[in-house]
Amino acid sequence: MKKKRKAVILKVSENEKGNRYVKNNRIPQLEISEYDIIVKMERENVHMLNYILEAEDNIMNIRSFEGDYLRVIATKDTVIDAIRLLESVKEYIDLEIVELRPNNGKAN
Repeated sequence: MKKKRKAVILKVSENEKGNRYVKNNRIPQLEISEYDIIVKMERENVHMLNYILEAEDNIMNIRSFEGDYLRVIATKDTVIDAIRLLESVKEYIDLEIVELRPNNGKAN
């Protein structure tokens, strides 16, 4: 019988010393194939974000708003590139990446 693992939630932010929680552009080796990137932003800006992200090939997929937060999904192979791209979009859209967590396998 396999041991049930607890979900790991990684914060993508800086602590009081300015250190990143996801260090060295690496995600810990987990048996997870996709991640949810939770983004705080205004709903009105999601269309602009979509237009910008369409220029990149299959890095991430915008899913849905959960309250005030937009859920974006990325594979384990593209999650670092997705975070970098979202960080670069801050120049055009007011957004904040607030959480990175393993995807539960559901699209919505």
